[in-house]
Amino acid sequence: MRTSFAAVLAAALLVTPAALAGEVEARAFVEQRHVKITQLLRQPASSGRDAQVEQELGAVFDYDELTRRIFGKCPPGMSCLDNWTKLSAAQQQEMTDLFRKLVQKTYRKNLVKTLDYDVSYKGSRAVLANESKVRTEAKSRVKPRDPAVLVDYVVREDAGIFHVVDIVTEGSSLATNYREQVAKMLREHDYAYLRKKISDKANAP
Repeated sequence: MRTSFAAVLAAALLVTPAALAGEVEARAFVEQRHVKITQLLRQPASSGRDAQVEQELGAVFDYDELTRRIFGKCPPGMSCLDNWTKLSAAQQQEMTDLFRKLVQKTYRKNLVKTLDYDVSYKGSRAVLANESKVRTEAKSRVKPRDPAVLVDYVVREDAGIFHVVDIVTEGSSLATNYREQVAKMLREHDYAYLRKKISDKANAP
């Protein structure tokens, strides 16, 4: 009986007005940014358009936090091998710059591939005190019989500012996937090897 009461109490404490407001704001943030970027990508290609897309993507992602998570500085409740604190300040900045470029390139390519998809926003739920997971569903208009693609955006709020700190596509976390690759390269090789591999990916056409 005591355990049941504790579980009910914990659930009640989680669903506070502030938490609910944060979830609503996180969903609105994802929807507004996604609409703006896809509208830009539908415009004719130009250096001006590309600069606007990059600016908008910079407002979407917290590249510092995402890179820290990729290197194992995980949020509360997760156990990770922390390779982040093993890097020098210069190496941390270098990796942040490279992953900013890589994530932007990858995310932009995925958006271009799904410009003919209808995206619906299925709500959000709190996963930490200052983080929500926003569920989206993308359905192809060209191939309507294909199953919808489920994408979750992990949105972090800091002093009223929202940023995406991870993307989970069909259950596969971007931060976790990169983290496993980074850990393997650092375990089997060295930082110079890792830097070259990430740089090659980030700068590939």
